Amino acid sequence: MARLMLIPLALVLCALSACKPHETWRQKLTLVVETPTGEVSGSAVVEVDGNMRQLPGSANEINYTIRGEATVVEVLPGRYLFALLGGSEGRFYAATKDRFPGMKRQEWLQRIPHQTEPVSLLPDQVPMLVTFDDISKPETVRRVDLEDLAAVFGDGVRLKAVTLEITEEAVTEGRVEGVLGANFLRDSAKMRKDALAKAKGLNDPYFWSLQGTLARSNFILDEQP
Repeated sequence: MARLMLIPLALVLCALSACKPHETWRQKLTLVVETPTGEVSGSAVVEVDGNMRQLPGSANEINYTIRGEATVVEVLPGRYLFALLGGSEGRFYAATKDRFPGMKRQEWLQRIPHQTEPVSLLPDQVPMLVTFDDISKPETVRRVDLEDLAAVFGDGVRLKAVTLEITEEAVTEGRVEGVLGANFLRDSAKMRKDALAKAKGLNDPYFWSLQGTLARSNFILDEQP
């Protein structure tokens, strides 16, 4: 009986101490690109939920859920730059550690949703950047060096700024699909499935390519698997 009473007592103590099992915030990533015809920019808002209750079967102290899309910038007519979603859960803290000196994880997680100042990202804090030589063909994906956009987009093109800020704006939806088309990510997933079905499986050359390392979740995270 005493053991059974521990659970409601723990919940009462948690409520009295204002502890929360989740911390949720929305963050907006903005890319500003300089081109020969002027600056262009693109932003996307993602939602980060940090579950501070250890989930069954998980060794993680905190489990994150991300909802949103990659940031897209039309650098030149018909030529797009994508900042992928990987690492979204820890990006704001990594860029603003100096705002949370000496704090434990739960403390700074509680403070992140209340931050009001945007932060400029250092090169090692910027998400992976990719483009497609042919926006209709998943296999033409290529990585973009953030310090040498001109190598892909031509002279006079450079990444001028990357900023991240906490926001109350709505989560971005539909922009990636609007650029890539409704069937693009589906076709890419089929290529992956077909490569897996081959005799070589994960040893197929497909999985040595950049395309083979990417999935829908790099571009869109929502309710779909």
